[in-house]
Amino acid sequence: MPSLADIQANFIATINEGPAALDASIFAGDPKHVMLGLRAHANTICHARLVALEETFPRTRSAVGDEAFNAASRSFIETKDARARNNDALGEHFAAALRTAAQPADIADLAAIEWLWLQSYHAREAAALALAELGGLDEAALLALPVRWHPAAFALKLSAPISAELSELKDTAEAADAAAMLITRPGAAPVLTPIGAVAADLASPTRHPRLKKTTLGNLLELSAELGGEDDALAPVITLINAGALSGPDAG
Repeated sequence: MPSLADIQANFIATINEGPAALDASIFAGDPKHVMLGLRAHANTICHARLVALEETFPRTRSAVGDEAFNAASRSFIETKDARARNNDALGEHFAAALRTAAQPADIADLAAIEWLWLQSYHAREAAALALAELGGLDEAALLALPVRWHPAAFALKLSAPISAELSELKDTAEAADAAAMLITRPGAAPVLTPIGAVAADLASPTRHPRLKKTTLGNLLELSAELGGEDDALAPVITLINAGALSGPDAG
């Protein structure tokens, strides 16, 4: 008698790979009826995964249209990576799949933004550093202030102008020369903030101190090195105002 783990593995393999993977000995009854039941179950799973992508990427779906989005989704859920994921993690590489499928760059950016919005929404709680906290500090204390990247903050470098689907941002002054989209959660829901090149470099995953503390002085120094010599403070203030940094008491 196969173990429960073996039965579950064969059940999943049959759904993913088709009838040839079925070990008929684990089911009672007519194999044809077994396959009909499995097909119904597989269709239910497929529908649930398509719905999960629709709910994760509503603006991307709106931008490309229902038919094109459904076609892209059906192709995506058949990939090896997607098959290995539950519905909560299903969309992580959907934006990359859209790029590979030659979708316009602004569409792929939009999908990536929607995925990071969801990650921000589910990120752990932490107090964001506020400018008001800096007002009473002298210069030495200000430069030595420990800061770190907020756990609900993410940044995506843009590969095209901001999608028209983000109409609330596209016509703002910040969007005209935005190099990246900053996703933060200063309140209950995530917020999108277009940012310039220096702030984008500061927010890059290879730059920001996601796992360890640095100091405000170090960020200002890096801002100057990245091209903000004339006003190294402005990109850092942009990050603070957006809620991208946590202070020394964030834990």
